[in-house]
Amino acid sequence: MEGGLLVFFSRAGQGCVKPKILIMGAGIYQVPLIQKARDMGLEVIVVSPEGPYPGIQLADTFINLDTRDADGILDTVRGIGISGVVTTGTDVCVPSIGRIVDALGLPGTGYEAACRSMDKVLMKRAFMEFNVPTAQFSTFTDYASARSFADRSGYPVMVKASDSSGSRGITKVEEPDAMEAAWSRAYQASHSKQIIVEQFLSGHEFGAQAIVHGEDVVAVFPHGDTVTSAPYFTPIGHSMPTRLTAEQQNQVAEVIDQAVHAVGLRDCISNVDLMLVDGKPYVIEIGARMGATCLPENISIYSGMDAYEHVIGLALGEKSDVRISTRQANASLLLRAERTGRICAQEVPDGARLHPDLVEIQLDFDIGDHVQAFQVGPDRIGHIIVKGNTAEHAELLVQGLSSMIRFHIHE
Repeated sequence: MEGGLLVFFSRAGQGCVKPKILIMGAGIYQVPLIQKARDMGLEVIVVSPEGPYPGIQLADTFINLDTRDADGILDTVRGIGISGVVTTGTDVCVPSIGRIVDALGLPGTGYEAACRSMDKVLMKRAFMEFNVPTAQFSTFTDYASARSFADRSGYPVMVKASDSSGSRGITKVEEPDAMEAAWSRAYQASHSKQIIVEQFLSGHEFGAQAIVHGEDVVAVFPHGDTVTSAPYFTPIGHSMPTRLTAEQQNQVAEVIDQAVHAVGLRDCISNVDLMLVDGKPYVIEIGARMGATCLPENISIYSGMDAYEHVIGLALGEKSDVRISTRQANASLLLRAERTGRICAQEVPDGARLHPDLVEIQLDFDIGDHVQAFQVGPDRIGHIIVKGNTAEHAELLVQGLSSMIRFHIHE
């Protein structure tokens, strides 16, 4: 260990030259990505701080660095000869990926566009410049000005940290008395301390995964979203196929194409949050990485293609055809703890475990592990995925089966 840097080589073979893929992050959302890269015969290099992250043990090479440390990561990997860099389910490393893409001439979204995808102020300004339908907004660095703006605009409003991830620091404010708490939550979550106050869009919230080859959007997969109730609206589940009409889906594809070009995304699967207001789609946010909360699995089950394999291929410069072969309706839901504490028991009855339409139940923790009361996506304690005859049927089924799974948590 030198200068705080530990590089741990665990499984890289001798005398066998394999393409090297750099995967940013080793948390639960990166595990399927790491496993898929290994299945594809790649040498897998994982960057993550040391800690209880399950992806570390799956790596051929582990680099003990914060995924936001672009300079440190570049210094470490320059001589390794990586063929691509990728992540899924996390935003914090996206600017680092952009730096690596630019410095090493790799496929993917470059640094400036990566920053626009991470910073909501830069993103919204790009939306305005390219006429992407989005909520009206203003930015503030002091509470008094933000409160005055909200009072003039009229409630409800959305208060957001400009540079957070995973729904951190985002609150719907229904009345003036709730404004200060929302401001404090956003301020604590923000590094830049720029806070957005924006128009609340009332309508149907949904999402989409957009496959971007080069600069071109070649496929859009809209999906239903299940979110927690106000004031935080954290995504906890998804379903496919969408309930949108064919005309609405065409409009969604058009506004996503505008947003992709406004931000400057390239060679990625992009996670997009949208709102349908009076039949018209508005873009809330767009990311330079594939979504979390089982979205890659939702797409894979619905389309018949492997979303993890496709996004790894894009990072390596391979643009495979996007073909939908199954159109299998499905739904996913995060398993969540109602309180913070240690798991003393967990029960998965046969009625859930053996259901014919169950695709997967995954429990992230063991007896005795400490868990967090759910607020944002990384607080999950597992997930469940089902298939169904329709998205509505799958949604009802996943809710029903998840309610059968019991976690006993001692505070």
